Amino acid sequence: MNTHKTISKLAIATTLGLIAVLAQAGPQDQFTKYKVGLTIGRHTATCIADTGGTTTISFADAKRMGFLDANGDPEFPADRTQRMGGTGGAVVTCHVFNNIDIEVQPRNADGTPNGPKRTIKVTVFVPKKPSLQTGANDAEKARKTNSVPTKIGANVCGATIDGYKLDMDDKATNNPLKNERSTGWRKIGNGGGGGSGDNGTNGADRRAPVQEDDNYEDEFLFEPRMPDQPIINGEIPIETVQLNLGPISCVGQQAAQRLGIIPVDLEILDFENHQLLFLGGILDTLPDQNNPLVLPFGEALVQIPTLEGDLIPLQPVRFFILPEGNPQSVVLGGNGLVPPEVSFWLDSDLDQILWDFDPPCLADFNGDGAVNTLDVLAFLNAWSAGDESADINGDGEVNTLDVIEFLNAWTTGCG
Repeated sequence: MNTHKTISKLAIATTLGLIAVLAQAGPQDQFTKYKVGLTIGRHTATCIADTGGTTTISFADAKRMGFLDANGDPEFPADRTQRMGGTGGAVVTCHVFNNIDIEVQPRNADGTPNGPKRTIKVTVFVPKKPSLQTGANDAEKARKTNSVPTKIGANVCGATIDGYKLDMDDKATNNPLKNERSTGWRKIGNGGGGGSGDNGTNGADRRAPVQEDDNYEDEFLFEPRMPDQPIINGEIPIETVQLNLGPISCVGQQAAQRLGIIPVDLEILDFENHQLLFLGGILDTLPDQNNPLVLPFGEALVQIPTLEGDLIPLQPVRFFILPEGNPQSVVLGGNGLVPPEVSFWLDSDLDQILWDFDPPCLADFNGDGAVNTLDVLAFLNAWSAGDESADINGDGEVNTLDVIEFLNAWTTGCG
């Protein structure tokens, strides 16, 4: 810990000098989600990618996907019952279904497909109908059932699926409060290809260790933690830093005071973020679509220590300040983990989070650092073979549209 604090003092002046530049690019965005398509059977839903927690299916989607009948009862026997969510008594009772085949479809920021669907077998949680929830009245029971969103959790985000990892990309816009966020495939090992390319080491420039529960499929709560803790405003959090790839970073009032995160204004916590915090056991207040929670927020400089021995300096990250929460814990979300123009992914096989600060350029198809006719030849060879690396537009097919898109990219070159 002392070593990190010493490094921080040496790096803090340089990092602060970058704030003016970095702040223009964000991300201050706590609301734009990393979205994927999730298909079970014949039914597809758009859902949130979240490196923390479990894979869950909302009550409404569970009816469409064949888990529940019209009355909200299981269409086939669940493997067990599990309670999840909240930091106190506000918990949701769920059916747990093991070994469910789900198809994952990465999405571009505009919602279009980014690469092919890939299938993985996982455990999913489905909320029980309101009459089977605990609560003071019918309205509270219904809120518990409706507090569960459709999202993929750590058992998907950190997994290797057909030789690929799901990665998250963040692009700045002219509005520092609004980023373009997308998901894609990253090929693991040699060979290139995939939604974000590969250079034999998966393209990672920086890595940081995470602590994970090896048996998280059996747990109602799974949040990766950083053993080498980030430095926040020059201070190291006392105990834990939890990670989640909902976009939201947050901290309890006591921890905010110790870390010098000063409230600057109030903001509405949107319903989806509220669901993520509640199910992650971070916030005990039940989500209510009709009565959104209004919270103070502040900003803090975050520096993440890496296995390479340096610190990743991040622009001022926006933190919601929670009325409750562990006074010795900080939750670092996508807005604090994924800098603009950077790809990020969780690797549960390595117990690491990884960053690619230099995403590959489409025009440099063979990855030799130059854009020339060799790239055209390499692309046409891949295209003729029907290799998925030639699926330039990410629609899951290799056809003439990919030739047009590649040639446009090749003409533009790499900036």
